[in-house]
Amino acid sequence: MMKEDRIESLLIRYYTGELSADEMAHLDSWMRASAENRKMAEQIYYLCFATDALETKQRVDTRSAFIRVCRRIRAERWRSVLRRFERAAAVVLLPLVVFSAWALIHVGREFNSMVEIHSTTGMVSCVTLPDNTRVWLNSDSYLRYPARFGKERRVTLFGEGYFDVAKDPDHKFVVEARTVEIEVYGTEFNVEAYDNDCIRTTLVSGRVGVKYDDRFHHRQLVRMMPGQQAIYDTRTRFMYLNGADVTCNTSWKEGKIVLNNTSFEDALRLIGNKYNVQFRIKNDRLRNNKFTGTFSNQSLDVILKYFNISSNINFRRIDEKQTDGSDPAGRVIFEVL
Repeated sequence: MMKEDRIESLLIRYYTGELSADEMAHLDSWMRASAENRKMAEQIYYLCFATDALETKQRVDTRSAFIRVCRRIRAERWRSVLRRFERAAAVVLLPLVVFSAWALIHVGREFNSMVEIHSTTGMVSCVTLPDNTRVWLNSDSYLRYPARFGKERRVTLFGEGYFDVAKDPDHKFVVEARTVEIEVYGTEFNVEAYDNDCIRTTLVSGRVGVKYDDRFHHRQLVRMMPGQQAIYDTRTRFMYLNGADVTCNTSWKEGKIVLNNTSFEDALRLIGNKYNVQFRIKNDRLRNNKFTGTFSNQSLDVILKYFNISSNINFRRIDEKQTDGSDPAGRVIFEVL
């Protein structure tokens, strides 16, 4: 029978994994010998466990260890959240990219760059719009339009323009001319909208609708047929729809002034538009005189001399300093005597 000190030493070394094979065989025989021996072995085991735990506690800063454990837990939670976010982002990413592309296209349309065309005094300009519509601009005229058309083809005109609109039934063409709007889908027409009392629309072919405000400030619409001219008086807010001489009202785009039994007042208006001048008729009896003739490349002085020779009509250029104000468009003013 092994001595008790020897047994305790063997048990302690057994629980620490230090026994040889022969010593383990002897110890195993001893524990199998009696229940008392096995109970002693258990007591030595618990004693070794408690001693090891105490030594471990003495070697470890428990507060620091606790903090490190908490940090690991929080880090793991964040990693879990990030993994879930990554999975969600993967699902959302494709629609987000599609939406971003859509937004860029539509925002680009909303902030579409504008193009401005000016026709200088005495010159006729021609421009082709993005939809292949062609526009001729008379002297001292201005056209503004987007670089790309959207659902609606809308342009702004000041002065006089002749429009040959490309047919597109799905996208109406709208001309803003001061206070009126002309709506078309594919046709030819002339718009005169200088800074004076009247805005004139002459329809060459097709059909157009002219929107205007009446004297009660209600928006009205007048529909035109070819060969008609709509004249809107901006002072009285009345709209007049009359027959028109299309050639006389559109020949300017070919650099000509064509008079065909045309009233003197209208003749001076056509001349004034081409040369950017204004006439003030002092003798009202001259207004309804009729004139026929064609002017192509003549200067303004030559044209006025023809009127003087044929009808004894005199013209006098007015110095702005001698008047109470020049024409709002900055035109040279002539008095007709």
